[in-house]
Amino acid sequence: MNGIQCLVSGFKLVRAPGLREYVIVPLLINMVMLSIFAAYGYSHYQQWMVYLTGWLPDWLQFLAWIVQMVASVAIFVLTIYSFSVVANIIASPFNAVLSDRIEVQLRGEQTRVPVSLMLTLGRAVSREVLKLLYYLPRLLGLIVLSLVPGVNVIAPLAWLLFGAWMMAIQYTDYAADNNALEFERLRQRLRANLFQSLLFGMAVYFLIAIPLLNLLLIPVAVAGGTVFWVEWLTKAGTTATLNTNSKA
Repeated sequence: MNGIQCLVSGFKLVRAPGLREYVIVPLLINMVMLSIFAAYGYSHYQQWMVYLTGWLPDWLQFLAWIVQMVASVAIFVLTIYSFSVVANIIASPFNAVLSDRIEVQLRGEQTRVPVSLMLTLGRAVSREVLKLLYYLPRLLGLIVLSLVPGVNVIAPLAWLLFGAWMMAIQYTDYAADNNALEFERLRQRLRANLFQSLLFGMAVYFLIAIPLLNLLLIPVAVAGGTVFWVEWLTKAGTTATLNTNSKA
């Protein structure tokens, strides 16, 4: 099962009996937050374009179309990123419990003690803050890259790869946290399976841009991230992948 297939499995899992109750609250949060961020971005788009192109001196105005292209990608990514961060912080306890229930189903561990929503509240929120501290310096670096003439031609690709990596971390982390795996160790496992991690993250990243479907994204991505955790990021799976890479 590759990274994209893991996300497809997430669509099936969130419809399973016993899991729907953990989908409703994140779905409602997703709808409200996405509406707010989309409306804000749409209402300010032209103003931002005028401001950014206004930085160019007259003799560089012929580069305005490049600036607009890079800025459009950056604004799109920033809107998605901001929406994802805020919505996931609010919904993180529900996402952690949903991930735990899905992992129990996937592994068949019926005797496993369920994760309590109240017990996961503080841990899940603190984990989201940790991810935020990881993302922000890299986000600022990409913004600076996007403003440097000449170098910014690679910015759209850099933003897309950053978005995919960000989504891979975001939605596999719930299962990792439930299994007491440190954030740094999770990133190591994702890097060991880099291609599949980016496949999964890119699929999530593009689905968030599809109207109506993106309203289901958070619980589906949590489910898909848990499948990816089980299929690729558990200790046995990662060791097998590393051994295969070393032989190649």
